[in-house]
Amino acid sequence: MAFRNIYIENPAQLSIRNKQLVINQGEEYTIPVTDIQSVVIDNLQTTLTAPTISFLAENQVALYTCNRQHIPCAVLMPLGNHSRKLQALSVQLETTKRFRNRLWQKIIRQKIENQASCLEMNGLGKVAELKRLSNSVTEGDFTYCESQAALIYFRELFGEGFSRRVENVQNAALNYGYAIIRGVIARDICAHGFEPALGVFHKNELNAFNLADDLIEPYRPYVDLWVSQNISEDERYFLPQHKRELVSLLFTEVSIDNEVHTLTNAVRKTVSSFTSCCRSNSTRSQKLPKLLPLKSHEYE
Repeated sequence: MAFRNIYIENPAQLSIRNKQLVINQGEEYTIPVTDIQSVVIDNLQTTLTAPTISFLAENQVALYTCNRQHIPCAVLMPLGNHSRKLQALSVQLETTKRFRNRLWQKIIRQKIENQASCLEMNGLGKVAELKRLSNSVTEGDFTYCESQAALIYFRELFGEGFSRRVENVQNAALNYGYAIIRGVIARDICAHGFEPALGVFHKNELNAFNLADDLIEPYRPYVDLWVSQNISEDERYFLPQHKRELVSLLFTEVSIDNEVHTLTNAVRKTVSSFTSCCRSNSTRSQKLPKLLPLKSHEYE
């Protein structure tokens, strides 16, 4: 089972030799591709060959590239690895509006519950208020509990003047962490033969990952918790160390289905259970994460 997430910070040449990823940075390092979950390329002087890209895709490795602002701007999604792609697409298209509304209710309830836990772990207030909102989410969230909770949550977590629209280190860290988890979710959606552009709630025609943006919602508080505990309001620079630690969140402990897994394995359970729910047209078996204090999980 893959368990490594590779972060390329300095110029490198990447290639494949004997089913191993070869990283040449003056010295050579080799890693079995079967051990790799993801590769984040955060240096624009890194080069890799087309066979390398193909081999990583064939082995379900999520390959991220970052822009000049060091934020993940693209992720390579493997295609053609599911034997019944058309059947899976048909299942998605045939889900009912009632099913989608119920699923969104479940997702947002868990998201707000995790936000409340995040505040509680930081010794902050408004926990009871968020839990009340979580219990008030209706099918489809037509009363906008999610947006009400977000307004309360971010101001309590990062200060009264905090806004997600401002360019600062806290927001850069949040965006980076969200992008990493979003890419892992999108990869697993494709592995199941589902179309990541077909969302449950998100329906932006310009967004190729609407479904990933649906399923990431209850995972966002893991990034929020890390940022709140590691990036101060007056931090001046978003450092490479911060990026490495955000990538390492993929190894943090997550409670899901009454078990504790790495975040990456929890994502697999969320995506797999979502595909099962679509086939049965019932949300009963949908598995979603519960927030735990940040702790690296032992290898499973």
